[in-house]
Amino acid sequence: MKAIKIFTNSNCNFEPIHILPAMKRYIWHILNIIVFTMLALLVTPSSHAQFVRFVEDGQQWQGKLQTSINRYVAKNGTEVELVAAVHIADAAYYEALNAYFEQRDVVLYELVTSEPDPDLSQQARDDGGSAIGFVQAAMASYLQLQFQLQEINYGADNFRHADLSMQELRSIMDAKNENFFTMFMNLAAAQMASEQQARLNGSGAVSSFTVLSLLTALAADNQGQALKYLVAQELGRSGGLIIGAELESQVTILGDRNAAALGELQQGLSDGSGQRISL
Repeated sequence: MKAIKIFTNSNCNFEPIHILPAMKRYIWHILNIIVFTMLALLVTPSSHAQFVRFVEDGQQWQGKLQTSINRYVAKNGTEVELVAAVHIADAAYYEALNAYFEQRDVVLYELVTSEPDPDLSQQARDDGGSAIGFVQAAMASYLQLQFQLQEINYGADNFRHADLSMQELRSIMDAKNENFFTMFMNLAAAQMASEQQARLNGSGAVSSFTVLSLLTALAADNQGQALKYLVAQELGRSGGLIIGAELESQVTILGDRNAAALGELQQGLSDGSGQRISL
């Protein structure tokens, strides 16, 4: 690779770069895409099951992101399912999930909300205004997709909250001196470490989610389709970013929320809520 030398002149004057509105929109979209993909990649190494995959369609910017339902059956016949879901998708995807959930005895859902409200569906939409929810909703709007909180029927009779409340989340984050920025930096460091380890081991597909690929997608004739393809391809590349137990315990949106969900699952198994439980 040839080095590029940058020459300076002591007499030159530096002028500020004025970012035009169109440039601001591009930068905003790129940042949203990066943050959304980082958050969506999170998984913990508790199972070797594959929860998400990307299937190429053979044409440029064409493919399918597929999510799975992994079922575990106890000797007494009790079924526990881990349902993989993405936060933005086509409307038909959420219609299929809603229809499937109607068949389950109990659906434990993870969603940081305020105190219980009679209209859980409306509350879920309102709570989409959080920092993370804002990024996800912005991505859905830009890619012309639907947002999970606006499509899933959280008010169904068989739905049970299995997560922290907003107050609990804030208290835990304050105790850890954690905020959205520090959380993102921890996750970014974890992703870089995971990528480096994968390269050293020669395992896992190399990420195609680069600045160059983003710029290529933004310049494509069908920009929205190209960006959807890139995001879906990255989400399905390795089934998620593997997070170690130490980092999981440090980051509230991982360890503490997982503990809350598993606590509700244990409660559902012990109180005889149903034989078919989905999480």
